[in-house]
Amino acid sequence: MTSSAATAAKPVVRKSGALRGQDLGRYTLLIVLLLIVVVTAIGNPRFLSVNNLMNILFQVSALGIVASGQTILLIAGGLDLAVGAALSVAGLATALTIMHTGSVTLGILAGVVSGTVIGAINGMLVATNRATPFIITLGTMTFLQGVAIIMSGGSPINGTGKLFDVFGLGDFLGVPWPVYAMFASVLVMFLVLRFTTLGRYAFAIGGNEEAARLSGIPVRRIKIALYALSGVFVGVAGVILTGILDSGLPSMGTGYELRAIAAVVIGGTPLIGGRGTVIGTLGGVLLLGLVSNSMNLLGVGANFQSAVLGLIITAAVLLQKKA
Repeated sequence: MTSSAATAAKPVVRKSGALRGQDLGRYTLLIVLLLIVVVTAIGNPRFLSVNNLMNILFQVSALGIVASGQTILLIAGGLDLAVGAALSVAGLATALTIMHTGSVTLGILAGVVSGTVIGAINGMLVATNRATPFIITLGTMTFLQGVAIIMSGGSPINGTGKLFDVFGLGDFLGVPWPVYAMFASVLVMFLVLRFTTLGRYAFAIGGNEEAARLSGIPVRRIKIALYALSGVFVGVAGVILTGILDSGLPSMGTGYELRAIAAVVIGGTPLIGGRGTVIGTLGGVLLLGLVSNSMNLLGVGANFQSAVLGLIITAAVLLQKKA
């Protein structure tokens, strides 16, 4: 790396007052969400039981994996609205491969490769700079939703054999395997962001893309690599969710794009990029899981829960802007 590139890759140091403002915006939302959790815990003692907390971790495991990949995109000033549809395609590729070959290994490979290829294609399209990542991935999301319906014929692809035995029923020391997969994904992304050139370049591009380009950073190639990496996480999530459900569904990834963005933003990564941590994203995922579970225990309907999610995303963005 050239000296100028290294300089561009360094995090921007802001004044202490600005940092306090950012923290205030972030923590205001976190405090509100935690208050919801506390109220539910008081009203329903089962909420904080070990079994219920483990159930929450199990339910958010696929979301945590997708959000881990989305984190590095938002840090780089990017966005991928197609992750939910890509998850559906990856899950269907897994289920169809297992159904036709009887091989779980080939099924896993098909799912991960599908997610990676879709991510790389999105990266190539975004790297052209002909439109914003929002518009480009909105288009690919719609396209992939159609592909998922074509692949499945509009019906579930049932029966994943040993994949269900591992991810749907299996556990180690009482902890389901999907939970281990989520924490492993967070660890991998933490290492990428903290110790690799790709992670440093992501911060540099998100901080100032033009300065990063002038510093000698191959911005287009890095964007393709970032989206491909996010695609790997999406593919893994698709495989795991297929195992949990014991089937591939054309709509299995619906809503994951919004929840992943919400988790990343709640975790402190701004939509404009330049900073953020995957540990914060994990916190956002867990808080969303806790809030969703608390609303279930309180008897709140699914439609109202979607409205609450929208409010959470809006509040997170507005509080960051205010900061």
